[in-house]
Amino acid sequence: MPQQSSIDKFFDAVDEAYDVVLDTLKAGVDRGHRVSRNLIDQAQEGQREAIELAASVVKAPTNISSAAGATVQTLTKTQGRVLEISRQWLDEAMDSQQEGREALRRLIDANRQAGQAVLESSRGVVGRAQERARQVIRPGRDGGNRAKADGRARSKTQTEEAKTE
Repeated sequence: MPQQSSIDKFFDAVDEAYDVVLDTLKAGVDRGHRVSRNLIDQAQEGQREAIELAASVVKAPTNISSAAGATVQTLTKTQGRVLEISRQWLDEAMDSQQEGREALRRLIDANRQAGQAVLESSRGVVGRAQERARQVIRPGRDGGNRAKADGRARSKTQTEEAKTE
């Protein structure tokens, strides 16, 4: 398998960072849907129980003990639903916190990989630039710069030719 270039590594890391963001958004939307769906289901159940309570009171308006029993039973079920919704919200909040930590860890890792790829790439560019500079400017035997010396020699020759013409 060929080795990945630093540019490929950089874009893979950027792609991973975007995947983290999208996964986090999807998880949040799914969580919100579950909570909303449960809240709607509990509201519908409460409405059904309220209608049953009203129907039992209307059927026997003078039977106070039956109405009181039905009211207590309905309130007990309502408290159970409220506790169920609260429990779900807490569970979802804890799951969200864990997912947030994991997403942050993945995002930091992706950014670290992108940074390493940029460093590798810049080291390669600087190394190539140094090598090219060495190829262009090589010290002569006397320790001077051959390119500068060649350039001065050419310019002296050109100025002498211009004077003779």
